[in-house]
Amino acid sequence: MIRAVTLEGVSLAYGGRPVLDNIDLIINKGAYYGVVGPNGSGKTTLAYLMAGILTPDSGRIDTHGHRIGLVLANPENQIVSLVVEEDIAFGPENLNLPPREIRRRIDEALSLTHCSELRLALTSAISGGQLAKVVFAGQLAMDTDVLILDEGTAMLDPESRAIFLATVRELNREHGKTVIHISHRLDDLQAAHTVLALVSGRIIHAAPGVIAFIQACGTDIPGIEPGAQLHYRNFLAGEGIETPSLEEGTRQMADKLPRRNT
Repeated sequence: MIRAVTLEGVSLAYGGRPVLDNIDLIINKGAYYGVVGPNGSGKTTLAYLMAGILTPDSGRIDTHGHRIGLVLANPENQIVSLVVEEDIAFGPENLNLPPREIRRRIDEALSLTHCSELRLALTSAISGGQLAKVVFAGQLAMDTDVLILDEGTAMLDPESRAIFLATVRELNREHGKTVIHISHRLDDLQAAHTVLALVSGRIIHAAPGVIAFIQACGTDIPGIEPGAQLHYRNFLAGEGIETPSLEEGTRQMADKLPRRNT
């Protein structure tokens, strides 16, 4: 497997207080990792370290030449221009790319995030979900290989959240982007190949997906919300029904119920 990000013995403290303690982690190219944990467990610090915003006190981080993009909880904090097209162009312009290449990257990024119609829109006039997609497009225009999402759905309404998560899944599955998704909502991580629990600066558990995570860890870690969909998926799994489609799972469950004569 080709590695996207490697952490070896990574530790960091703020003001003498340990935040991350001897983290070892290998994330392979094209993988989708979910990271959960209570507030103050070090999740955002981990994201900032992998994105190169912070430097560890000890240990080593290797991104293997991959470009890392970071999407924050509030997309408004990453918007720098009044017009969507100009905002997406900001990163490539700072790479001193020629105008033709910048236009190509804007076109491609808008297409990948399904928001070409927003090209000339004012960033102050679009929804939170649309802003999140614009931030995604800006990261993709930088030729990003690895997308780190730090509570990317925290500010979104249910419809915008669904659009955001669908875009993340597509970028991972169809376009091979490596995704590291930090969230307190396990529902957000249903597409993740691996789910990690980070508690008090240490990785205490890793599971191959959210259902396996719930079955192994339960929902007792403070600050983690399973969500109604996952409760239902876990119920179906207990009945021997495992399918990506909740609608199909419901049909299978209905077929198992005894028929009543009418």
